[in-house]
Amino acid sequence: LDIFSQQLKVRGIEVARDMAEDLPPIMGDPGRLEQVFINLLLNARDAIEEKAAAQPGAEMERRITLRTARSGRQVVCQVCDTGIGLAPEMADKVFEPFFTTKEVGKGTGLGLSISYGIVKECGGAIRAVSRPGTGACFEVTFPVEDSHHDGHER
Repeated sequence: LDIFSQQLKVRGIEVARDMAEDLPPIMGDPGRLEQVFINLLLNARDAIEEKAAAQPGAEMERRITLRTARSGRQVVCQVCDTGIGLAPEMADKVFEPFFTTKEVGKGTGLGLSISYGIVKECGGAIRAVSRPGTGACFEVTFPVEDSHHDGHER
């Protein structure tokens, strides 16, 4: 995340963190879980840059906010951006294979579909919340696992 944050900073995008302390472990392959969050960060970056390109010269907030928290027996992770946002009817469609809001050649439409599958494999859920023009927030929830359970932790 630190390396990726530096790349975003070079592009003029601030990364704000609101990370809870002492979260319990979640079960899943660390490499696959990392892929989920890289996909979300890349989409957030692209949404911010698309909004900036549509409003050349306009002052706009260029921020990605990462939040983690515990909610009952779940760990909740959010990746929120100040990009173009999604129309409400797109919130579920973004997880379908080959669906993309990006122009031709800019996206495969697979990142969120793959992320959805990875999160489901871990027993979690992912959803998009957005209002057009104000950015999007992707919320990923994972069940809290007992610490004595065998498996990969992240």
